[in-house]
Amino acid sequence: MMKLRSNLLNLEFDEKEMSLYCDGEKLVPDIRRLSEMSDVLFNRTFINDSNKNDPLYYMFRGVGFGKNSSVFEAHTIRYDITALDHYDLGGEFNKTLGHYHPVAEKGLSFPELYEVLYGEVLYILQRVNPDNSYDVRLVHAKAGDRVIMLPNYGHITVNVGSGILIEANLVNSTFKSNYEPIKQKRGGAVYVLTNNNIAMNRNYNDVKVDYSEAAKIPSLDYSKPTIYDEYVGHPEHFEFLNHPSLLGN
Repeated sequence: MMKLRSNLLNLEFDEKEMSLYCDGEKLVPDIRRLSEMSDVLFNRTFINDSNKNDPLYYMFRGVGFGKNSSVFEAHTIRYDITALDHYDLGGEFNKTLGHYHPVAEKGLSFPELYEVLYGEVLYILQRVNPDNSYDVRLVHAKAGDRVIMLPNYGHITVNVGSGILIEANLVNSTFKSNYEPIKQKRGGAVYVLTNNNIAMNRNYNDVKVDYSEAAKIPSLDYSKPTIYDEYVGHPEHFEFLNHPSLLGN
C-alpha cells in the first residue's frame, strides 16, 4: 500500500488493485476504458475485442469533501485524485481523454490546478487563437510539482513515467467539462509517443509548441504537503480558480 502525503487526510493507494483509500474508506472511482478513447488515439487500430475494456485511468472525485465540506462548499471547489496506469496505447503513452472548460468571467474559462502526487507527467495545454492557429504548451512535472491549467486552454495528462501516475486537482465544482473539441480533432494537437518523440496531429493547422519544466507558483505555499492541506487552511490562495482574471495575462 502506497502512502500519499497529507497532514489532513490519510491517503493510501493500492497499486495492484488501483484503489484509493481515504481515512480507511475505499473510494469508488469513475473508470475510463480503452474503448472510450478510440477517437483520440494516435494508433486507432490498436483497439480490438481483447483489449477494448482495459481500464486506463481511475478518477476519484470529491476526495476528502466530507471531512472539510464547509470550506469546499463555501467556494464551490472540488478536490479530485486521478491515477493513470502504465499502459502502452499502441506506441503512445497512456493519457486522459482531454477537455476544455466553460467561460467563468471576462471571456476567460475556469482554470484548474494540478499537483503530481506520484510519478511523472507531461501536460499538454492547447489554445486556439482568433486566426485558428494553436498555441501548445508542454509542461513536464514530477512528484511535488504543481501546474495551472490556464484559462482558455484545453488540457491532457500524459503518463510519461515508468510506472503509475497519481495526480490531484482543485477545480470549480459547478460546471461540466467539454470533451467534444478534442474528440472532433482526433486527439490533442500533439501525440506523445513511447519512443519519446512528439507526433503532430494533422487535424490542427499552424501549431506553435513550447516546452517547459514545471515552475514554482509564487502564490502557493510549498511547505504544505498537498494542495488539499493548503486549500483547507488558506482557501484565499485559490481564488483564481473561480476568478481567472486574477491570474493576469
